[in-house]
Amino acid sequence: MKVIEVMKTMKYFIIAAVSSAAFAAAYLYTQVLGIVQNLDIWFSIVPAINLVLFIVISVLFGVTLSYQIYSWRQPRTCAINKRAIGTGSAGTFAGFLVAQCPACASLGALFLPSSVFLTVFMKYGTLINITSIGLLMFTLHYLGAFRKE
Repeated sequence: MKVIEVMKTMKYFIIAAVSSAAFAAAYLYTQVLGIVQNLDIWFSIVPAINLVLFIVISVLFGVTLSYQIYSWRQPRTCAINKRAIGTGSAGTFAGFLVAQCPACASLGALFLPSSVFLTVFMKYGTLINITSIGLLMFTLHYLGAFRKE
């Protein structure tokens, strides 16, 4: 698969690792609303499935961003300009708004009426996470990351 070959290049691997770490750090910072001392509590009460989905979203975000940068830097062989930033952004945004921890408020709760949307994000958080992963995978597929070459 092409994405594996691209990630073997140190430059794109570093981009993926740094962007994954930055996404995870920003997400965790917003989950504890800036009180970094509460990260240990967050990790102790977050359900295992949500933690796994969060890690997958973080890694896929880094790989998608890195592969997108790789795609932008390649010479175009046809007139079609493939850009999948919209689906990648939608998956990232949706994953960022979901609270992984049932006792925590997500960043979305600061912008939305919490009486309505916080309940929806909490109840359907796992489904939203899986949808986010699907959108990030679709973005990679759209960019041609899974082609054999």
